[in-house]
Amino acid sequence: MVDADVTSTVTAARLDLDLHEQWDALIDWLRSLDDDALAAPTPLPRWSVRDLVAHLALVMRVLARAEAADPDVSGESGEHGESGESGAPSAAGDVPRTLTFADYLASYAGTSSDIRERAIELAEHRDPIGSAESSGQAALLTLRELRDEGVRLVRVHRGVVALDTLVLTRLVELVVHADDLARSAAIPSPVDPTARTIVATALLSVLRSRTGYDLQVGDEVTWLRLATGRLPWSGRGRALRPGTLAEGLPDLSQALPLVR
Repeated sequence: MVDADVTSTVTAARLDLDLHEQWDALIDWLRSLDDDALAAPTPLPRWSVRDLVAHLALVMRVLARAEAADPDVSGESGEHGESGESGAPSAAGDVPRTLTFADYLASYAGTSSDIRERAIELAEHRDPIGSAESSGQAALLTLRELRDEGVRLVRVHRGVVALDTLVLTRLVELVVHADDLARSAAIPSPVDPTARTIVATALLSVLRSRTGYDLQVGDEVTWLRLATGRLPWSGRGRALRPGTLAEGLPDLSQALPLVR
């Protein structure tokens, strides 16, 4: 299952299915883009559509390169991880600390410039759509193999994380950036509604955990943009609504965005 602090209602099978469906919808959408569309700006400052497509290739490459970290599956305790990673073992034979969904989101802080540079480098030297297709196919193949092997924990460049949680982070990336891309071209949104609901619920769980407030999603699209810094708190609209809070929606501007 996914982290208990995120959701207890989404099964691994459901996550995998929605990752497949969201990826398929996104790739079909990308194939419809011409050179002018690829050169268009996106809601992200200094990011073109081409850059963002290249980033999606890198997003799926993370899953494609994930390696089993379960001692009983991989035959090791994570001792081959990169030096200095938060998932490094504390002592010989120890299982590395597992990053939660919230930990993984927090690990993005301060890395936006590096993420953009790698995307631009890929976009300049390779066909971004072709790269995305190849990375996506490799990622889904890796996911199937890891599931078949019964893997629960995987090692990626940010540390050791539950496979379910890694899939959820990939789904967050796809849903959020599919929305970015849809706002950049006059083509219907490639966002899968079920995937969007899963992501919106997962991000809300993180916010509720951080603030202690009983909150509900009012409008999923607006909430996702608010949670990921696409909208300021002043533009929240109907993104959130209070649950049992009699005093109404509190000021959450200091807790947002969740992804920086």
